[in-house]
Amino acid sequence: MEVFSKSYLEEVVENQGKLFEYAEEHWPGMDVADFIEAYMKSHTRAMIDKGQPYVCTMDAENLFEYFLEYEKYEPKPGKAAGGFAPNWIGQFYALFQWVYGISSKEVLKLLPTEFMFAAYPGAHDLDLYLAVHKVGEQCGLKAPENSGGLGRKDI
Repeated sequence: MEVFSKSYLEEVVENQGKLFEYAEEHWPGMDVADFIEAYMKSHTRAMIDKGQPYVCTMDAENLFEYFLEYEKYEPKPGKAAGGFAPNWIGQFYALFQWVYGISSKEVLKLLPTEFMFAAYPGAHDLDLYLAVHKVGEQCGLKAPENSGGLGRKDI
């Protein structure tokens, strides 16, 4: 799968982390895992996968409002994650999707939110690229050659 341009990488990674954190903070009592799953499966995220500049450059607050309106998502009550976990998971998912060139829906199938929340305590202290690489290896994904072992030739 062709993924968004490297020129958007830092912005998308940072904003997706902030989006997941913002969602939980903006909607207290929200089931943040449900929000993450709905977002990762959404048309909005698929547009980012494909590099649509309009959504790739939105900040977290605007992306949250856009997602709620465009996808008609209704936040569900549930368990809040708290802390930095939603932000880290958002960053991880975005970088993993880009490095391995798979859709966000496929990322979610490989790495369900339950796994990510369980992995967070041990993985969040690693450099994000290293964490992505280690988890990718555990999933049986092979980084393309000449990529520094991280997945993409143009990292």
